[in-house]
Amino acid sequence: MALLEPEFLARLERLEIVARRLRRGVQRGERSSVRRGSSVEFADHRPYGAGDDLRFLDWNLYARLDRLMTKLFHDEEDLAVHLVLDRSASMDFGAPTKALVAKRLLAALGYVALAGMNRVSLWSPGEGGDVVVKNLRGVRSAERLFDALERAAVGGDVGLDEPLGRWVSTRRPRGVLLLVSDLLHPGGAWEHLRAIVRGGLEPYAVRVLTPAEENPALEGDLRLVDAENGSAVDVSITPALLRRYHATREEYDRRLDQFCRSRQIVLVAARTDASLETLVLEVLRHKGLLR
Repeated sequence: MALLEPEFLARLERLEIVARRLRRGVQRGERSSVRRGSSVEFADHRPYGAGDDLRFLDWNLYARLDRLMTKLFHDEEDLAVHLVLDRSASMDFGAPTKALVAKRLLAALGYVALAGMNRVSLWSPGEGGDVVVKNLRGVRSAERLFDALERAAVGGDVGLDEPLGRWVSTRRPRGVLLLVSDLLHPGGAWEHLRAIVRGGLEPYAVRVLTPAEENPALEGDLRLVDAENGSAVDVSITPALLRRYHATREEYDRRLDQFCRSRQIVLVAARTDASLETLVLEVLRHKGLLR
């Protein structure tokens, strides 16, 4: 099954990613820089790459050198959009699974960015190695993004804490960062979110949960098994235990929300039973990521 329907893709082409603090770039794109000069200022050339806008090919240079080169300018914004997917085993839960909802959401947001001629990259740690797709541009690159998301296997206990810190310190990314995860971590997800609180990034964290995680319908004597490390615990589900669960979850949510607010991370709640159209066209617009 395709991640996104053609009719929905057509609606996405009318949207754009919003950067609250625009970063000056080097390649002329669709987004005007806040530091625009009085005229377009040519900067340099670089080799043409798949997905580059054909309007900025230098045909005079092609006639002389028989090489396709793209013009670079100083006065336009080259917005980088980084998509980060949590594919640890806890995401393989629900119907549809949290992982599928996360993949569809990142596909939609990536498509919006590609349609706006932004640079799009995907990174996702996991068993068997990281999934990495770099510097996509233009809607013709969308299939590469969709294929990488569809093929990204979910499972194992490789979370985001250590890998996210390593990725940020190695890549030193700039631009808009969109992380989709259930943000469930024994020590608190805010610990691994610290890595994205740095200059040059405008971070959004979309938290995907199932209805059963918010309001579990459990009863009787059960053995609960951790999906990631395999540890198990025997419990007797009682009304008192469910009340304790809700109180603990509410305290966790409060601390996560407080951390994100204090560090300018935009936290977005998403449930697997909500429609993707509502999440993208209404919720993320309201949060200021899209317009």
